[in-house]
Amino acid sequence: MVLIIDTETTGLRGIPEDRVLEIGIAEYDEVSGEISPVYSEMIRYEDIVEFDSKYVNIDGSRGIWIYRNSDMRVEDTLNAAKDLDTVVREVREIVSGKEVTSYNVGFDFGKFLYQEPWNIRNIVTRKIDIMKLTTSKVYELADSDSIEDKGLQERLLREREDSYYPEKWVRSIDAYRVLCPEDPMKLEGMRHRAIDDAVMEGWILKAIS
Repeated sequence: MVLIIDTETTGLRGIPEDRVLEIGIAEYDEVSGEISPVYSEMIRYEDIVEFDSKYVNIDGSRGIWIYRNSDMRVEDTLNAAKDLDTVVREVREIVSGKEVTSYNVGFDFGKFLYQEPWNIRNIVTRKIDIMKLTTSKVYELADSDSIEDKGLQERLLREREDSYYPEKWVRSIDAYRVLCPEDPMKLEGMRHRAIDDAVMEGWILKAIS
């Protein structure tokens, strides 16, 4: 059993500048091949309105990005059923002693879940980063003209060529479309929130395992 964790956060800097707003955990059974949702919670922060009003993104724009680019709203955070301490305790209980990973370990774990108050580093075993495995596989397929969706293949190769960074990571949604062309989780029904992304990343992990 491998647990795949996805977080939705206030920004990209990590703790303490940023917070986890929502967390989703999916499970991949390597024997049966089944992927299933395990845990999904938003976190209540009573000071989120003030936090949002003062927040400055890395690009200089103001206000928490996810509230303006998804269906998550400030009101969802204010009205969430559980506070940070409760969610942290539940997550630690679920992952303790388990093998865990994410689509971007350096982000989800390094910037958030290895930090206080989550501090899961010493209670889990970490599996290799899905993103690193996936990027290598996807570009191998693209370079050999083996991706079914030729428009997607062309865009991926173009983005890699145009990238400022020496390593152009493949986005999880693009990796899913390349590696799971049969669309086992029916993307049209997704909201691209933490639990949806965790399940999707479970399918990606299955495809490359």
